[in-house]
Amino acid sequence: MGKKWMRAIMAVLVCLELAGCAGEPQSSMAQEERGPYTDGTYTVRMPEYDQDGWREYGTVTVTNGYIAEVDYDALNETGGKKSQDSSYRDEMAVGNAVNDLPAAYPEQAYADLITAFQIAQYNPERVDTVAGATVSSQNFKRVMAALMEQVKKGSPGETALPLYQDGVYEVQMPDYDSGWQDFVQVTIAGGEVEKVEYDGRDEEGALKSADEKYQKDMIAGNAANGLPETHPADYAQKLIDSFLASGRTEEIDGVAGATISTNRFKKLMKHALANARLGERETATAPLFEDGQYRAQMSEPADGWTEFVLLTIQDNAISQIVFDAQDEQGNYRSKSLLLADAEPDPSAIYPAIIEEFIQKQYLPEEMETVAGASRSTSHFKKLVTAALENALYGSQETATVDE
Repeated sequence: MGKKWMRAIMAVLVCLELAGCAGEPQSSMAQEERGPYTDGTYTVRMPEYDQDGWREYGTVTVTNGYIAEVDYDALNETGGKKSQDSSYRDEMAVGNAVNDLPAAYPEQAYADLITAFQIAQYNPERVDTVAGATVSSQNFKRVMAALMEQVKKGSPGETALPLYQDGVYEVQMPDYDSGWQDFVQVTIAGGEVEKVEYDGRDEEGALKSADEKYQKDMIAGNAANGLPETHPADYAQKLIDSFLASGRTEEIDGVAGATISTNRFKKLMKHALANARLGERETATAPLFEDGQYRAQMSEPADGWTEFVLLTIQDNAISQIVFDAQDEQGNYRSKSLLLADAEPDPSAIYPAIIEEFIQKQYLPEEMETVAGASRSTSHFKKLVTAALENALYGSQETATVDE
């Protein structure tokens, strides 16, 4: 008899573990957390379109008090679904291959996330990230958490997530300057920017805004250079007020006499707000260079050709360097058939100068002059320096350099 009872108990335990032998599926979740819910369709969307033009969303349909259907996808501005976009699928496959990631297509990634969500009894915290679809996995968990809150409240309909997630977000500059490391701290409450602090710390943690000597030296230095009087506490408040007036880093007004600090504030705010979108609350360090393409060119042409440098920055590193010259029609000097027999050969000297720059660890001041190309080497050093200066703060304006 004892063995029969043991077999019966084990059968019941196995039955429960496999989500029920018959009738309503079983779960370790409390009954009120599983339902019954208010019938209807519940939809939550991401707060904005991403850089590729897609806006992810999740939908839960409740029928007869219980979840009957779960959907997750993304729409573009014309209503097209990401899971059905073959061109996006091809681009994602190529991008993942380049970065040694699995070929996680949207249709399959979304399906895997939904299945994991259902297996987890609609608990998004228990959903693992899909390899090759990290961002979509993060978005999915955030959207589904908000969706389940709506379902439990019994409020069918459509809503959007707030742009920012509540918390305190701090980002600091990558290094110290004159003994100070500038930082921004942004407090988000109710999905909105509640407070912004901009200051600098020394290695002991003392604040720049409280340093009387720094304040006096800055005021005196500005006066000597014909610049308006300002100091850390003053320009910080002006920059913060300018941001709060619009809520956009692109519309922050610069403070006269504090140009570098203005650029740093914009840079730090950009990264702090990006972290607030993702809910990444750990103190972060801003990259030295901002991703993008940066062009610098000589202010005047020489013999009809204007030399230029175009740098591509990716993941805080130089990924591509172009050094050449163009005429008024946009033709490249290195490819001009008229200069095929020129000495030195443009198609050879420009790559040689770039190689010298790479060999010297991307330090223009350490470069040696390339034989037969002293003028172009001198131009390159000025141009690449100007392009890198723009990359520090993400300025996309073409820099012009004098002879």
